[in-house]
Amino acid sequence: MKKYILFLAILLVILGHIRAQEKRIIDSLVFTKMYSERLEEERKIVVHLPLNYAKEPNKRYPVMFVLDAGKLDFDISDRLFTLSSSDITPESIVVGILNNKGKRETDLTPPFMQTETGDTTSPFGKADNFLKFIKDELIPFVDNNYRTTNYRTISGHSRAGLFVLYTLIEQPSLFNARFCYSTPAWRFDNIIIRQLESSVQKQKYLEESYLFFSAGVNENPNIIASFHELNEMLKKIDPKHLEYNSYLTPLADHQSNPVFSTSKALVYWSEYLKKQKIHF
Repeated sequence: MKKYILFLAILLVILGHIRAQEKRIIDSLVFTKMYSERLEEERKIVVHLPLNYAKEPNKRYPVMFVLDAGKLDFDISDRLFTLSSSDITPESIVVGILNNKGKRETDLTPPFMQTETGDTTSPFGKADNFLKFIKDELIPFVDNNYRTTNYRTISGHSRAGLFVLYTLIEQPSLFNARFCYSTPAWRFDNIIIRQLESSVQKQKYLEESYLFFSAGVNENPNIIASFHELNEMLKKIDPKHLEYNSYLTPLADHQSNPVFSTSKALVYWSEYLKKQKIHF
């Protein structure tokens, strides 16, 4: 009987701990929406707050914007929690941007990568408009509602990786760090790599920034080839204001690469922050 009572007591403690953990996780997630004048539609976002956000009312956090929300933002938030608990990476606010139905290709494809070059009726190629939404509406919305610093990063997988590279071409100072996973940069004969090469070389006075990109060894050969092409281009021009790391992920395919390489990306980024003596 005593053993049974002891077992129940231990079980209640464990269940209480699990419920407390679940409550903290739920409290740290904010599902919200905003109306975009730029896009003329409502957009949904998922905000992942650091677990001690409410307990430290004077602390401000860098913001990690994540495209294609629903999975990658949760993966990044989970890795951040683990790594920041060990003081490897800084605690951050993760903002996942959900896609509207039928709008992913429209929002994330750069204008120079439309389905048919020069086809103004193409549903693709409206990344310039989506970038303006992020810059003029989403970032101010997040800054006004949460305790943020002016340090921002952006992450994207597959087509969203094209958008991340596009931000480096069009708005290099908007984000301090960028993370690209399994980016199909080979499309239109590597045009985004050529555009990036031209743009980065002109950015003589760009503030110091960081880029991470990865591909899985079991990806589409075109993606692996463009991964190497991007790597070689950056080695050739050797930009002094842009530090980068590339990683060919063992065992990974297109879908699993972000899962496997996110931790590597965050650790590389953390080393870059320490090197630059950036603290939050």
